[in-house]
Amino acid sequence: MTSLLLQKMLLPVTDLLDQNIALLTELDSATGDGDHGVTIGKISKKIRTCVNELSGNEEITGVLDDLSWDLMNINGGSAGPLWGAFFEGMATGAGQECISDDQLIKNILIEGYSNFSVVSKANAGEKTMMDAIYPATEVLRLENGSIKEVANKMASAALAGARDTTNMIAKYGRAKSLKEKSLGHEDPGAVSFSLFYVGIAEGLNE
Repeated sequence: MTSLLLQKMLLPVTDLLDQNIALLTELDSATGDGDHGVTIGKISKKIRTCVNELSGNEEITGVLDDLSWDLMNINGGSAGPLWGAFFEGMATGAGQECISDDQLIKNILIEGYSNFSVVSKANAGEKTMMDAIYPATEVLRLENGSIKEVANKMASAALAGARDTTNMIAKYGRAKSLKEKSLGHEDPGAVSFSLFYVGIAEGLNE
C-alpha cells in the first residue's frame, strides 16, 4: 500500500465532512455546545492538508502517526483528541505485517477502533461516536469479501448506527445531563464518524 492509496481513501472523507458542517452544527446545538461542526471542519482541514502533500513515497505509519498528533491538538471539545486516537490506532495497524493492501486496510481500521475504544471508554448504545464505529468494525471483522465490498457494508452499518442514536439516551458529554431530553436527536459524533466510513467506501470504489 502506497501513501497515495491512503490519499484516495481519505480525501473523500474530507469532502463529506466539509459538506456536512452545517448539519453537524445543528445536531450539536440540540444536545451539546453547538461546536462540533466547527471542530470537524478543523479536523477535515488537517486531514486534507496532510494527504494532499503525499507523493506516494512516504511511509504510511509515520504519516498516520504525525496526523494523529495534529488531530489530538485541535481545540474544540473531545472530537479532536478522539479522532486523533483513532488515527493513532490506524498508525499501529499500518505497522503490522500483512500480505495484501486489503489486509493492510483491515488492520488499519481495526486498530483505529481498538485504540479509540481504549481512549474513549464508550460502548455502543451510549449515544457516542462508538455507535458508528463499532458496527462498522464488526462488519470488517466478519465479512470476507474484497475490501471494496466490505467498505460499502461498513458504511451502511455506520450510517444505520448513527441513525439509531436518535432513540438513545446520552451517557457522555453535555448531552448526558439532558437525560431523556437527548432522545429524538442523532448524535453528531456518530454522524461525523459515519461520514468517515462513507468517504472511505467512496474512495476505495472510485
